[in-house]
Amino acid sequence: MKEITLGDIRKQHRVKQEVVAMALSVTASGVSKLESKRIQDVSLQRAAAYLAAVGGNMKIEVTMPDGATLQVG
Repeated sequence: MKEITLGDIRKQHRVKQEVVAMALSVTASGVSKLESKRIQDVSLQRAAAYLAAVGGNMKIEVTMPDGATLQVG
């Protein structure tokens, strides 16, 4: 099964690279480089900023050994 990339998400939501670049204060080339990485290889902060630029948000749920959950983001 193919891993979804940030670029896949952007394309599915019909957002241009230039829009993301402006929101992240980088060039379209910088966005392209970011999109070429696997999501798990991008820092959480950068992924959250990218997703906000395409209209989404990121939430993380952590499950501890005792079953307790923590919400991050």
